[in-house]
Amino acid sequence: MSANQNHLPFEVGQEAESKSFMNGYRSAWFRCKIKDIRGKKGNIQYFLEFFDFPDERITWTKLYQKPLRYSKSHDDNKLELMVRPTFPPYFRESARPDSYPAVDVVAIAEDDWEVGDLVDWWSDGCFWSGRVTQILGNDRVEIKLPDPPIGEGKVYEAFCKDLRPSLNWTPQHGWTVPISREYGSSQYCARLVQPLKQDEETEGDALVRNSTEGNDIAAHLKSDGVAEENYSCNHPSSCLKER
Repeated sequence: MSANQNHLPFEVGQEAESKSFMNGYRSAWFRCKIKDIRGKKGNIQYFLEFFDFPDERITWTKLYQKPLRYSKSHDDNKLELMVRPTFPPYFRESARPDSYPAVDVVAIAEDDWEVGDLVDWWSDGCFWSGRVTQILGNDRVEIKLPDPPIGEGKVYEAFCKDLRPSLNWTPQHGWTVPISREYGSSQYCARLVQPLKQDEETEGDALVRNSTEGNDIAAHLKSDGVAEENYSCNHPSSCLKER
């Protein structure tokens, strides 16, 4: 079964990220590779190999799953997307390159994390999604993982160098930046740049400018009889004689 048949941008051999609702690893994203794709009983499944857990047995993962434990919150019981593309390139604001890699999306985050920022924390071979709850100093922050059944609900100290901004991905909208609404404010921890689209727009702008300049020249020539005559003349000597 191909990704095109499922209207999803996944192919066998593609690198991706996957999460699990298994106790002890909830809210964590694992780097993986898609070894096979199948449809079973109306569900799309992926045969995943995990890069950072080479001894882990390769198993089939359903694309959409519900948390294993019931929650009174409706949002905690909706189907969750368990597989997504690899995380886009990410830069801090002060380390932005002069030119971006040729990719669809690049994430840019501020140099300093703030309380309330939604982040992914690299630890124990995976990225744990959580929220910054305290700035500790010495390049460290305190983060809290989502409460069960979505996450483990625990609090940890993390080095800032091990953090990246949390991003959401859906087949319909691609990568988006989630908004944090806790602590009495609404904030985004990153912004997204689309290098390929910018290149296309730049090329388009250049074509428009060239076209506009050409139209300006044509308009000028038509409004000036002498100029129009000189412009259309193929032989300078004959043009001089006519003048």
